[in-house]
Amino acid sequence: MITKPGALARAAILAGLAGGAADILTAFVIYRPASPVRILQAVGSGLLGAASFEGGMGSAAVGLIAHFAIAIIFGGIFVAAATQAPVALRKPVLSGLLYGIVVYGVMNSIVVPLSMAAERTTPPDHMTALGVMAHAFFGLALSFTAARMLRKTVI
Repeated sequence: MITKPGALARAAILAGLAGGAADILTAFVIYRPASPVRILQAVGSGLLGAASFEGGMGSAAVGLIAHFAIAIIFGGIFVAAATQAPVALRKPVLSGLLYGIVVYGVMNSIVVPLSMAAERTTPPDHMTALGVMAHAFFGLALSFTAARMLRKTVI
């Protein structure tokens, strides 16, 4: 088991940052021609509501911080689960894909509906598939980072 108390926290933070980066960069591609600022303002609208779209770079910064804060929380959940089920670190492809799909479900069925973001209509099937793909990348980046950092100490 891990002997250094900061090892889990470092793994959660870095895994969350890696997953968050993979996810937001994928979103920048998926939602083109919307600009990255507009996409981040859309994320920020979860906290700021419709006013986010008139807040310029400030509300985009809120969106970026919120995005990575949520990603780090999900990183912490993954790391905590992996300490109880180290198979997640031994099989990062499988665990990452599954975790990314779970995160997609949690975000779209719980987090976004409870936020101040505008109510959304059901997206076309291809956009749903792209959203699942973005979250799969999130899960893969997160699980590979966590596995790399924790494999020798947890397994």
